[in-house]
Amino acid sequence: MLAIGPADGRPDGTASSLATVRGLDNVDCRMSLRTAVAHRNLLYLLALKELRTRYRKSILGWAWSLLNPISQMIIFSILFLKVFGGVPPRGNASGLENFPLYFLSGLLPFQFFSISVTASIGSVHGASSLIKKVAFPHEHLVLSIVVAQFVTVCIELLVLSVTFLLFGVFMFQWLLPMLLLLGLIGLFTTGVALALSAANVFFHDINYLWGIVAQLLFYSSPIIFVPEQIPSDAVRAVSNWGPTGSFVRAAQEILYDNQFPSLARWAHVAAFAVVAFVAGAWFFNKLSPRFAEEL
Repeated sequence: MLAIGPADGRPDGTASSLATVRGLDNVDCRMSLRTAVAHRNLLYLLALKELRTRYRKSILGWAWSLLNPISQMIIFSILFLKVFGGVPPRGNASGLENFPLYFLSGLLPFQFFSISVTASIGSVHGASSLIKKVAFPHEHLVLSIVVAQFVTVCIELLVLSVTFLLFGVFMFQWLLPMLLLLGLIGLFTTGVALALSAANVFFHDINYLWGIVAQLLFYSSPIIFVPEQIPSDAVRAVSNWGPTGSFVRAAQEILYDNQFPSLARWAHVAAFAVVAFVAGAWFFNKLSPRFAEEL
């Protein structure tokens, strides 16, 4: 049994999570599927710690995970409908004409991606004291955040499904293809998060650069506008088939349109996910042995 005392400087529960996992002294810190599966209990404990401490000492607690997208929905709905006089898109099969629901259908999967990456960037650097003292799969620091955010977005989707029901659209049967889409988004997110968290150990500008890139991806994805209403073919193509625009559009087709995305859409999202994950995992694995020295 590995024992870690208070001297590790991590009062947030990470040390105690590691202390419950046997055999970490002999772990190869290089990323591999065998290592990840063998230490899945560590991943579970880290993800559970992330969920428990995310809104610790806040008055509203987990309500913030719902209030944040709701507040954005209100702001952007006023801008789209009242300030710019926009026309809500009509759902192909659902018949909906409701911009707030259209907005949330795209925002929730995008936030799953953006929040996971944002929180993951500093995860390796923040665990420097543990990395220096204990051999454990470093990628679990990133994977635990993605898993925790996956649980969060699933809860948000259930609430959104009830909201759709209030507007006369029964969409619970579409949650299964939505879970498949979230799995691909999670794969894409993990790849990006692994690469940026590893790079952040050596270049602390990554966190600031990501803030700019995240905004660019948000406003280039069809969340606050309707792609069909864009006059420029080039801009419309970017919003429809960009790295985040593609999965945002797929989510809107499932949730808002109540239709199964085309095979081309699935293939596009899957290609982005696989390429991002393979590249991110390779990059993380390349830099991981140098983390302890650099930190």
